[in-house]
Amino acid sequence: MSLTTDVFPHPLAPRWYRIYYIIKTPSDFAKAINANKPVVLMFSADWNEACKVMKKPFRDMGLAKRNQAVFCLVDVDKLNDAVETYRVEALPTFVLMKDRGEKRRVVGARVDDFKNMGNDI
Repeated sequence: MSLTTDVFPHPLAPRWYRIYYIIKTPSDFAKAINANKPVVLMFSADWNEACKVMKKPFRDMGLAKRNQAVFCLVDVDKLNDAVETYRVEALPTFVLMKDRGEKRRVVGARVDDFKNMGNDI
């Protein structure tokens, strides 16, 4: 059983995997940031155009690095505490977590900077 299955089991079939997880509750957020793998958080909102633009690069990196990290889309409208804890001031904000600490951050729709963040996973 893989880590991602342990953290968030897939409801349809155990051999399927998710490219990223949509985090809407504090308990799901706690599970995600306590994973034994690096975690890439995308703080996002459905109504934000820059977030819509960055979903494809986020999804692509999640697919390419699915065995190396856990990718989580954090809904800022539902998780105000996480937004305050991680000092999210603009959308989208990407945070790479390693060993339960922040290793790197990218703010805004900066595709090249986000792709470079993938090298640190």
